[in-house]
Amino acid sequence: MSTNSTQLGYLLNRFRVMESIELAAVVASDGLLIESAAHPAIDVDAICAVASNGLAMAEALGREIDKGFTMQAVLEYEEGLVLLEPINDDAMLLLVTNTREELGHIRFLVALHRDDLLDALDAI
Repeated sequence: MSTNSTQLGYLLNRFRVMESIELAAVVASDGLLIESAAHPAIDVDAICAVASNGLAMAEALGREIDKGFTMQAVLEYEEGLVLLEPINDDAMLLLVTNTREELGHIRFLVALHRDDLLDALDAI
């Protein structure tokens, strides 16, 4: 594993310190996994492939209603959240949680680490 990939993994593990975050991943726009930190029972590749479609849908909706680029998409389910945020034109941050109660804290962490994630991704 390269040093830059290690840096990206380190940054993703910063999200995993929250027990509710089951998956933190950087995903290419085509759905391929770039790097992740996940609970062992999570099928990371399958989730990443589907999540890229979720961001594409949000971007298409934004264009259709003339609201601009997607800054962040949050999908709320009975038993958790999925947060999708573009990092650059080629990749996004994907977070999957097992609860809906900590969205504010999660969004704070995303904002806190956004620039570091971009730098680590650009270095790969």
